[in-house]
Amino acid sequence: MSLHVAIADDHSAIRVGLKFIVQEWMPDSVVFFAEDIPKLLRLVAEEVIHIVVLDINMPGGNNFHVVKMIKEIQKNVKVLVLSTYGEELYALRYIDAGADGYLQKDCEEEKIIDALDTVYQGKKYLSDGLRDQLLQNRMNQGPGSNGNPLHLLTDRELEVCHQLVNGKGVSEIAKTLFIHTSTVGTYKNKIYKKFNVQNLKQLIDTFSIHNDATKSLS
Repeated sequence: MSLHVAIADDHSAIRVGLKFIVQEWMPDSVVFFAEDIPKLLRLVAEEVIHIVVLDINMPGGNNFHVVKMIKEIQKNVKVLVLSTYGEELYALRYIDAGADGYLQKDCEEEKIIDALDTVYQGKKYLSDGLRDQLLQNRMNQGPGSNGNPLHLLTDRELEVCHQLVNGKGVSEIAKTLFIHTSTVGTYKNKIYKKFNVQNLKQLIDTFSIHNDATKSLS
């Protein structure tokens, strides 16, 4: 049976580019496309998929539960997350959520092929740079937050925080994440407290500073 790879991304140019890379790596592979999370879940339910290359910031998703939802449908599928979010902050969170690998979208083609090959062999993939950074952090300071309040957020708080800084209102966030508006309000208060801010503008400014810091370490 040919290797079946699902590429889930809402940008057609990225889907086509990734298909080229996948078929360069595995010429006989069969590639499927999904431009949003609902279509991806239907695809995984209808087809045998061996690897999902997943953009986590897509319509109908954008949260840590997507990986679990995929694997509840097909437990043996490998999920390689490909994201614009900085790996120093997000990679281990997604690995803990069940992903088999994590890459940033601005990486070289060779790294994507290396990641595909690694997860295909049943191993977990993290970039060499991130592995080195994690080891250095452990040696220098232990597994603490390094002074970055983003590290203090739970996975759900981080999801809500992203929505807030992107200008989403409480009702819209509740609808996107399938939670009650009062729950969003509770998360919002916790986020403000952890960032030591009083309003949305302060949150956006502080988030931008610390999010850029995580990217510079990746």
